[in-house]
Amino acid sequence: MPSSSDTSIAPSAPARYNPRMHAIISVLHFPWETIEDCCRIARDELGLGGVELSLPHPQCRPEDLARLPALREQYGLTLDAHIWENLAQLGEDAGATALLDWLEVCRISGITGLIIHGGSYDDRREGIARTRRTLARVLGAFERTGVALKLENHYAFDYHGCHELFSEPWEFREVLSLDSPALRFCFDTGHGHMTHNWHELLCELAPWLAHVHLADNGGVDDDHQPYRRGTVPWDAMFDVLAGIGFTGVFCIEFPVFKDRAPFRLCQAELAARWPDNVMMQ
Repeated sequence: MPSSSDTSIAPSAPARYNPRMHAIISVLHFPWETIEDCCRIARDELGLGGVELSLPHPQCRPEDLARLPALREQYGLTLDAHIWENLAQLGEDAGATALLDWLEVCRISGITGLIIHGGSYDDRREGIARTRRTLARVLGAFERTGVALKLENHYAFDYHGCHELFSEPWEFREVLSLDSPALRFCFDTGHGHMTHNWHELLCELAPWLAHVHLADNGGVDDDHQPYRRGTVPWDAMFDVLAGIGFTGVFCIEFPVFKDRAPFRLCQAELAARWPDNVMMQ
């Protein structure tokens, strides 16, 4: 199996991804009942600049998605969405169709970024190749509409025998060699902590980094503990992010329910490190 230093495919670095740097929150990690509540709480109560939807979601009906452009305008939010397609197992035809269907959802709702897991596949090399071929078929459409596909690092391939793809830098480089401005990297702090290679992922994939999931855990399972209640090396990670000039989106993926003290601590630390860029109250 190739190591993280394998350079058999070396994609050229894209132009620096440079959105308005800000913080958003996943809809799975704070309480809300209606899509209007979701947007209002994120902006007015939490002081954040957007939300990351999880689709499909029982509280996000088609009519709710159609209302999102007006809500985005009202609250000044950006909208991303996490989708759960297993592209490697779907295959090229079904996988491409699924992604183009989600692109239509983006058009209706005003979502500008889709975060995707790499899925799982028993043959690791073939799973990466199948995912790459699927993405190659749709990237032109995503480029034309300005919607980004952000591929997220996940569990180690041998974690509980689940054969998850995209935990090592070489896997990402195989796909990033497609060299599309619509294809980016989403770094999950909790997943990178579990695979013990977060430093390599950030440094080797820095030019494609667009999105950071802020999640804590004990380094073994993806249990989404409150901020700084697990063992994620936050200070070291933030040092590296600052050092590589990260200018993308931070997404809260730890629980923000009755006890908001961990969230407020995270909020204060982000604002202190990126005072001119991160939208915080």
